[in-house]
Amino acid sequence: MTRSLPDPRVVFALTLILSSFAVIIRESLVLMAIQVLIGFIFALAINVDFRMMFRRLKRLWQALILVSILRSIFMPSGLILLEIAGLPIITLGGIQIGVLVLLRLALFIMSGAMFTCFTVRVLIQGMVQIKMPYEVAYMISVGVRFVPQLAQELKDSLTALQLRGIVIEELKLRKKLALYTYLILPVVVSSMQNAKELAMSMEMRAFRAQRVRTSFFELSFNRRDYAVLGAIAAYTAAMGAILIIGVRIF
Repeated sequence: MTRSLPDPRVVFALTLILSSFAVIIRESLVLMAIQVLIGFIFALAINVDFRMMFRRLKRLWQALILVSILRSIFMPSGLILLEIAGLPIITLGGIQIGVLVLLRLALFIMSGAMFTCFTVRVLIQGMVQIKMPYEVAYMISVGVRFVPQLAQELKDSLTALQLRGIVIEELKLRKKLALYTYLILPVVVSSMQNAKELAMSMEMRAFRAQRVRTSFFELSFNRRDYAVLGAIAAYTAAMGAILIIGVRIF
């Protein structure tokens, strides 16, 4: 099968390694920046929609500021940049941890964006060929499909409220919480109804009637995939050695 995209199993391996090291790395900005750079290069190679990714990253600046302030107040470290009444508000160490959290979240978002380049059928086949049970792979694909649908339904409900002249930002906290409760309830009921209809459709099509499933097509590695897997293995060994020796050298 001719394809311009890499095998999804290669993307599974890459995101697993990057996500694992993103959790393991605690305080080294250099190592985390290397992680993000590798993820960015690979995402660029498979034509990830960076506009969508950057729109999501714009919302993380508040998290960066909040983490930096909380870290500076409760665990001050480094040069004090802002101090009020003897209490450090912003320190260099706090900003470093905030940037580290921002890079980690950016890496997770980038890893998720890589899978948007593949069709659901290809992703399911990739999960099946790494020995994941087909039922689990199918339920994951169903969940991925329902998330945008729920987001769109919630967005439509918010738009309907705005058309009625309700400004949510001007409401008090108590009324705002009650309003969101009223919005979420019909969305949840609608998702349950869709799940019920999907389950009925699966039963009518004899889902799991046969213990052994066959596939119309199967994925296969090409030379490029083997080269990328080799690079991932080399990167994993190098990063593991660096972490064992100690990231303080950076």
